[in-house]
Amino acid sequence: MKKKNIDATKGDIKNNLWILAWPIMIGNLIQVIYNMTDTYWVGKLDNSTEAIAAVTITFSVVFVLVSLAAGLGIGSATLAAQYYGAREYKKVDEVTYTSLIIIGAIALFFVAGGIIFYKQLFALLQTPDNIIHLAKDYFIIIMVGMIFMFIFFIMSGILRGIGDTRTPMIAGIVSGVINMILDPFLIFGWGIFPELGITGAAYATVISRVFASGYIFYVVLRGKTFLKMNLRNIKVDLKITKQLFKIGVPSSISQAVISLGGTVILSRVNMFGDVAIATHGIGNRLESLLIMPTMGLAQAASSIVGQNLGAGQKERAFKTGQYAMKVSFCVLVIMGAIFAIFPSVFFDIFSDDKEVIEMGRYYIYGITLLFAFVGCRIVMSNVFQGAGAASVSMWLSLICLWVFRVPLSYALSYTQLGIKGLWLGVGLSFIVSFFFMYYFYKKGKWMDKVVVEKKETVEA
Repeated sequence: MKKKNIDATKGDIKNNLWILAWPIMIGNLIQVIYNMTDTYWVGKLDNSTEAIAAVTITFSVVFVLVSLAAGLGIGSATLAAQYYGAREYKKVDEVTYTSLIIIGAIALFFVAGGIIFYKQLFALLQTPDNIIHLAKDYFIIIMVGMIFMFIFFIMSGILRGIGDTRTPMIAGIVSGVINMILDPFLIFGWGIFPELGITGAAYATVISRVFASGYIFYVVLRGKTFLKMNLRNIKVDLKITKQLFKIGVPSSISQAVISLGGTVILSRVNMFGDVAIATHGIGNRLESLLIMPTMGLAQAASSIVGQNLGAGQKERAFKTGQYAMKVSFCVLVIMGAIFAIFPSVFFDIFSDDKEVIEMGRYYIYGITLLFAFVGCRIVMSNVFQGAGAASVSMWLSLICLWVFRVPLSYALSYTQLGIKGLWLGVGLSFIVSFFFMYYFYKKGKWMDKVVVEKKETVEA
């Protein structure tokens, strides 16, 4: 059987980065396409503006609820990468067992909490009354299916950590294709399927996640990857649990507060009405498209940094982050310029509302044109996490959000610019945040936070 994973402690840094990054990019692209497919078909409903607003609000709540457990997923991926780089391969399997049990239990807790307290969550977001009845069923269905998403990203993160990005890519493709096929059938009741409207999109998403997690489990259990997972040996390792929380808790806090910051901004957007909410929601889809190449590079860089620091190779780790940032910045500048030249095209795809399409150009001018700076910040955050410096990433991310992004967006939204000012404030915060975070990256102290102590230095 052909070896699927990459040992990034050896060979050319740029080559290793691209080998690991391109499957992540394709997997992310598929995820973006099927999210956009949801928005596209929902946008064809008679009440499209309200339906898109309901989806937007639902996902802002979902991200807050799951982010605490998601941070632990970052911890498991970092541990897998560092143990692999340190050549402690048995520990990689133990990281997998411990992560599935611990993170799975936490995920169940937050899923249950979200379903029980959904009314209070919507109230906190100042959700308009005409949106709540649409968002309720969609939200509950999505939450029930979240456990399968957790399984998928835990296993995907660990596989990426050990240099296997192709298996998660294939699982993502399977999930995306199923979702895209099911969407119109379940939303509009094509053929033998019932017409479910916006809840049909939720069911399609959940079913696709079941297949994705099922596929990745099948591949691992059949021994088709580097992981040698055997359910008979599944147990919680206390040392790994401690390491997992050391990295995962700061990552969880960072993820949760960042997601909360998004909902705080959304709550301000909600005050400008349905058109602003729908425009913001479609704009978020655009961001997910823009962020695709950056996340591929950032996640690949995180794995490479983790492996190299586990092997005691700091210079290779630092150069990996630098190169990933340069590529990300160039790509996002080009993409931002294209959307700025044709500002209405993207919004026209997802909405028939002329007001939404017209307002979309201001979202692009305020946020999209400056997205290259946030792309570099994302790379740095992933690099810090891959190094085990989750607390550094947490504090820097919190400052960038609560000192720069939220105050700037709120302040400008209360000027005559209104919603346009809010989006401009977000964009300006990207620039300030980049320079602030890069100062700490350049100092290099984050490379001293490695969790796994190497037994021997690995030759490059």
